[in-house]
Amino acid sequence: MFSWLGAYDQFVGGTLLIHVLLVLSLFVVFQCGVLSLATVGFMADGAYTAALLSTKAHLAPGLCIAAGALLTGLLALVVGRVILRLRGIYLALGTFAFGQVCVLLIANWSYSGGTAGIIGIPTAVGMTATFVAVVAVCVLLQVLHRSRYGRALRAMRLDDRVAAGVGVNTTNYRVLAFAASGVIAGLAGALDAFRTVIISPGQYNFSLLVQLLALAMIGGAYHWLGGVISALVIGLVQQQLGLEGPLVQGLLYGGLLLVVMLLLPEGIIDRRMLRWFARRRPRGGAANPPEPAPLLQKVSRS
Repeated sequence: MFSWLGAYDQFVGGTLLIHVLLVLSLFVVFQCGVLSLATVGFMADGAYTAALLSTKAHLAPGLCIAAGALLTGLLALVVGRVILRLRGIYLALGTFAFGQVCVLLIANWSYSGGTAGIIGIPTAVGMTATFVAVVAVCVLLQVLHRSRYGRALRAMRLDDRVAAGVGVNTTNYRVLAFAASGVIAGLAGALDAFRTVIISPGQYNFSLLVQLLALAMIGGAYHWLGGVISALVIGLVQQQLGLEGPLVQGLLYGGLLLVVMLLLPEGIIDRRMLRWFARRRPRGGAANPPEPAPLLQKVSRS
């Protein structure tokens, strides 16, 4: 599909698509009002699970990638039952600690190669496979957005107690969202392992987490399209202008965050923008109804 691009451009494009998946994993938990900082840890879990199954058990890459995503989701499901009892800043710190513990355990486990990582992973994933994975996740998120489950998540983000009052099981919904976030981040890590041939714990650092958080906040928590646009556009601009280094990246993401927070507090895709597009649709087209007014009524009827 992308054979018209050179090898370097395909690698860069694949990296941007991996970032899209990671931003979407953050979006899933943002939808229900949870600030999770475990995404980088989930990415490391998925990458190392897939890489170890490939290099030690010699399984097919497709099975390794599926196992990396599913096992990471299962780990998130189990841990989420405990960690999501926290609230506010304690929840954010708890998820951050869990993600860092995952990376530290990998770095100090001799079976996984320690700090040297794993080398010799087969090159089995190109830009086309990564693109297909991103499209599949986006389709699932769009189905989720229009479903009863998506309406419940948005109700929880607007007001957790009111959502619980109309019958939403907020605990179960949070845990499921956390598990889904783990599956997507684990999928991104597994795909990335089969792209880069070598992985090490140093890849899953705090700087990557800050970058992903900035992209997710710029995209907003209202619709998954915002995260896709922010990850692709900002990533392309950064690559084209050669904006590298912690200082330049800090100024870039910090400045963009400041602008978005002042002008578009809900992100680049919010209710006002969707209403603006809906008003400009041709007559006869079905416009999406405005959100929060009928939202809790829909959830309560479901």
